[in-house]
Amino acid sequence: MRQELTANPDVVVEAPAGRSRLLSRLYRDVGLAAVAAELDLPAEAFEPELSQAVERGARYLPRRRLDLAS
Repeated sequence: MRQELTANPDVVVEAPAGRSRLLSRLYRDVGLAAVAAELDLPAEAFEPELSQAVERGARYLPRRRLDLAS
């Protein structure tokens, strides 16, 4: 028996709320910091908003990656 399933676009478009939004931001910041560390890019190499995200994310990385400001 075949069923036609449709996606409800309103559910997909809604912004995450509460903890989901906080975790999404945290994952983004940590990811940006990890990429910046691996490419040896200082936080100042980015636009101000991204620079702040890299600095926030660097707090959660191992010590050897915290030298992003150099």
